[in-house]
Parts: sequence; structure tokens; C-alpha cells
Amino acid sequence: MMGTENDEITANQDAVQDDGEQMEAYMFQNQFFPNGEFHVVSGELEAVPNPAGVGEGGLLSSFNTRIIQYTNAQNTFAYFFPYKGAEVEQGVLYRLGGDWSDIGNENGGGEGGETPRSNIVNVTFQQVGASEDF
Repeated sequence: MMGTENDEITANQDAVQDDGEQMEAYMFQNQFFPNGEFHVVSGELEAVPNPAGVGEGGLLSSFNTRIIQYTNAQNTFAYFFPYKGAEVEQGVLYRLGGDWSDIGNENGGGEGGETPRSNIVNVTFQQVGASEDF
């Protein structure tokens, strides 16, 4: 069976997306765009306090706070709070997951048109490409 050029491009994009390890971070809910692609535009921001209530154990959690920029909206920036263990680098293309969970909500989170109850949401993300891809 012969494929089209578009089939090959889609297959290659899927392969790149599957290579990325799923990681977790926190974001302000009004800055979260499900499935949004972004890149990191800052080094670690050490003077920014962690949002209250995030992370398991609260005070014992350590974050690598960054500023991100969405690729489809060049003037849209957001605070991004990945755990210290997540290797988040400048010059790499990432994609947010499509769902989120409220902090402190054992019932999980939502997706689609649901609205978070808190100002901070737990999100997933993964690497989908290198800087030359955007």
C-alpha cells in the first residue's frame, strides 16, 4: 500500500511525539492551553516563590520555575513550575497534555470545557522536538 507525502509527515510527527517522556508541572489555570506547544524562554527563576499549595508535601517539593512562550501565539507567555527532576531546557519544543487536575482535588481534574476550581492546575507535558522544529 502506497502512502502519500502527508501520511509520511504525520507518521514522522507521531514518532517524535512518542519519544518524549511524560512529565508533570504546575501552571496558573488562566495560562494553561491544552495541547499547546511551547518553548522555554528563561533560565531558572530562583527569586520567584512557588505557588501556595502545589506539589506533594508542599514545603518539601522543589521546582525549576521558568517562563514559557506558546508557539502559536508569539506574545503569550506563562509561568511554568516543573519539578526539579524534570529536565526542561531552552531551545526545545514541548507540548502540554490535554487534561489537568486541580490541586488538592482527589477526584482528579478535567478536560475540554470544564473549569478548574483553583487558580493552580497540575498539567502534563512532553518534549516533541528541538529548536529547529519551530
